[in-house]
Amino acid sequence: MTRFDKAWREGLAIAICSVVFGFSYTFVQEKGLFAKPASRRATLGTVSAAPSVIEIQEALSLFQSGEAVFVDSRHGFDYKLGHIRGALNLPLEEFDTKADVIASLPRNKILITYCDGADCNSSIELATKLMESGFTSVKVFFAGWNEWQGQRLPMAVTQ
Repeated sequence: MTRFDKAWREGLAIAICSVVFGFSYTFVQEKGLFAKPASRRATLGTVSAAPSVIEIQEALSLFQSGEAVFVDSRHGFDYKLGHIRGALNLPLEEFDTKADVIASLPRNKILITYCDGADCNSSIELATKLMESGFTSVKVFFAGWNEWQGQRLPMAVTQ
């Protein structure tokens, strides 16, 4: 056997092992050719539906009935200047560090996230994160603080 034949066989063995390893890895990880259809994938940590967006009439009705808890996704500074009366402050960028606030949220009520209004998307992102954390009844009041304040609805200021 010549050196060339030996090198060729070793190269072929390495290539075959690489292909077998690659297919094995994608099979175990359920990727590539072995990916499961979306309907069969595990859904832990994913949201099956987007949170619904509500208008001011529904937000006010839920506020007055006490069926909902409002969650302000704005910065703490803005929250202190004024917020929906009774709302909890959970700034979107602090979501991962506010486990105590998240744990205090009731699971038997509707959670309504809001921010400043149409120019702000943090309420939608916060609602999605809450749903990914296992909250099932989450809505977004997209008109937010600007609309609530403009209608002169119940407000609070934190000192």
